[in-house]
Amino acid sequence: MRLTRPEEEEAWSYNVLQRLTYLGVVFVVFPLFIWTGLAMSPAVTAAMPTVVTVFGGRQSARTLHFLLTLLLVLFVLIHVGMVWLAGFRRRVTAMITGNASGHRKS
Repeated sequence: MRLTRPEEEEAWSYNVLQRLTYLGVVFVVFPLFIWTGLAMSPAVTAAMPTVVTVFGGRQSARTLHFLLTLLLVLFVLIHVGMVWLAGFRRRVTAMITGNASGHRKS
C-alpha cells in the first residue's frame, strides 16, 4: 500500500480491490444491515418470525447489526481518505457538478 498521490489517469479509475469492496458493501453489507435492523423490530418479528430465527435470535441480530455498522463506518472513513489522497477539491467538485474538468476520457 502506498500513501502517495496516484498518477492522473490512475486516479480516475477503480482497481479490482475497490470494485470488489463496492460490490460487497452494496450487495452484502447493506442488505444484511437492513435485515438485521428488521430482525430487531418487534413489529416485524411479530409478522414474520422467521426473520429473527434466521439470525439466531434478536441478540445475534443486534450483534451483527453493530458489526455491520462498524464495517460501514470503516468503509466511509477509508473512502474519504482515498478521495483526499486523490485530490479532495477536484474530486468533490466533480461529484457535485458531474463535470470532471481536466480529465481526459479514453
